[in-house]
Amino acid sequence: MDIATVKYSELSEKELIFLLHEGHEGALRSLYDIHVKKLHYFILRTAKSRQLAEDVVQDVFIKIWETRVLIDPELPFRTYLYTIAKRHLLNLLKRLQHESGILNEIRKYVDPSENTTELQVEYSESNVMLTEAISKLPPQCKEVFIRCKMQGLSYKQVAAELAITEGTVNSQMVKALRSIREYITFKNAALALLVFLSNLLD
Repeated sequence: MDIATVKYSELSEKELIFLLHEGHEGALRSLYDIHVKKLHYFILRTAKSRQLAEDVVQDVFIKIWETRVLIDPELPFRTYLYTIAKRHLLNLLKRLQHESGILNEIRKYVDPSENTTELQVEYSESNVMLTEAISKLPPQCKEVFIRCKMQGLSYKQVAAELAITEGTVNSQMVKALRSIREYITFKNAALALLVFLSNLLD
């Protein structure tokens, strides 16, 4: 198969999985285009939130990309996709419920007049780190990330604004989030090392 001239839309799902195994982003975009609407509706029925449903769909396809070599082309891709989606949504809902409980407990004990300078500094540092990570993204990745995550636009709106497909929006979000996570993980590890060394020298 000549990848330079291949039309992904004309390939079978099985052929797309084989190409996905080999790292072809076009195959991921095609699989996204095939399944995104029904998957979004499936998640929305449980999530009851369009933004949460979009985030889950995005995370699911990131997971598909990251675990692509584990996908069996001989088995129905839809079953694999929806299994990941259900697990991720349930885990996310549990985490959100847990975090909400923690915040409620904190509100019970925190004095509104208490000095929260340290918390403000930590929040500010996190924002700086995120801004740095975004600034290092390739141009299209950056445009897509800013529109989706910071301006709150849907994939459809971003695709229309940038004259690209929704599949391309998704693949660029996959790249952007992976890059941002790697950058922040690296920065946090470096910061932890500096703190550790500083403590040793004290």
